[in-house]
Amino acid sequence: MAIMLLVLEGCRWCTTDACLEHERIALLHLKPFFVYRNPLQSWVEVKGSDCCKWEGFECNTTTRRLIQLSLISTKWEDNWEYGMDNRNLIVWYLNASMFLPFEELKRLYLSGNAIGGNLENEGFGKLSFTLSNLEILDLSYNYLNDSILLSLSELSSLRYLDLSYNQFEGSSHLRGKLSLVRDNNIESISNQGISIVFIY
Repeated sequence: MAIMLLVLEGCRWCTTDACLEHERIALLHLKPFFVYRNPLQSWVEVKGSDCCKWEGFECNTTTRRLIQLSLISTKWEDNWEYGMDNRNLIVWYLNASMFLPFEELKRLYLSGNAIGGNLENEGFGKLSFTLSNLEILDLSYNYLNDSILLSLSELSSLRYLDLSYNQFEGSSHLRGKLSLVRDNNIESISNQGISIVFIY
C-alpha cells in the first residue's frame, strides 16, 4: 500500500497543466531580443511558471506545447512608426534555431522587430523538419531583403507568409524568387510597397 501511494504521489507531479519546462527556458533565451519597447514582464525566470499564460503565448490545451508565439512591434510603439527616423534603432539578425524547441508551433508573428535577416547558417530553413506544423509566418515591417528568401522557401508547411514592408526588390521579383525554389501556387498582392504572399 505504501509503495502504491508513493507511485501515485510521483505521478501527481508527472502531470501538470503548466507549459513544458524546456519551452519555457527557450522563451527566456528569446526574451532579450524582444524587449526594446515591451519588457515582457510576464516572462519570468521562475521554475514551474506556466508560460502558457505568458504574454504573446498560446498553448495546445492538451499537450501544453506552444502553438502560437506573437512578438509584434517590440521595436516600435506600433507599425506606423516603421519608415520614420529610426537612427537609434539597431537592425539585428535572427538566429532561427532558437525556435527549434517549439515543435508544435503553428503561428509565428514577428512583425515590427527591425530584423535585418538571419545569422549565417541559422536561417528559417533549419526549421523545415522540426517545425512541420508551422502554417502562418508574419515577418512584415522589418528590414529583410532578398537574401532571406531561400531559407523561407524551405518551409513547406506554410500556408500564409506576410513579407509586407521590408526591403525586397518588388512583389513580382519576390514571387519569382520563391517559385524558383519551390513549386507552389503563390498569389501576390502588391500596392505601394506592400507585398503580401499567400501560399496554398
